[in-house]
Amino acid sequence: MLLRLRRLSLLLTAALLWASCGGDDSTVGPDGEGTLTEATLAQVREVFAVNCTFSGCHSGEQPAADLSLEGDFASRIVGVDSGQRPDFKLVDPGNPNKSYLLIKVRGDDEMVSQQMPPGAPLSAEQVEIIRAWIASGAKE
Repeated sequence: MLLRLRRLSLLLTAALLWASCGGDDSTVGPDGEGTLTEATLAQVREVFAVNCTFSGCHSGEQPAADLSLEGDFASRIVGVDSGQRPDFKLVDPGNPNKSYLLIKVRGDDEMVSQQMPPGAPLSAEQVEIIRAWIASGAKE
């Protein structure tokens, strides 16, 4: 009986420690403000899946702006010139402020046309995932 209580106590302690760590497996910057220092392609893929491809805008046989963000999308956006702003790359690895994709989802002044996605902008956390992925080199 005592052994069972000890095991239960250890299990409960481990669960509480795990839960207290919280977070979403992101790496938080030194300012503690939630600025990501790194994000993965999988995290970016999840943002696109929920906001850009699920609706059918950037998926299927005729994606909007001829830009599919489903499947192996990184090869279609990393280092590729923007059609709307040829002086920008869609994603300029290591340079988020010169990445047109980020400019479009943030709604920055440099963008042409409207902020993406239309009608329902990404959350600050979703934009930060994209920014951090680009800043860390937009690795595939």
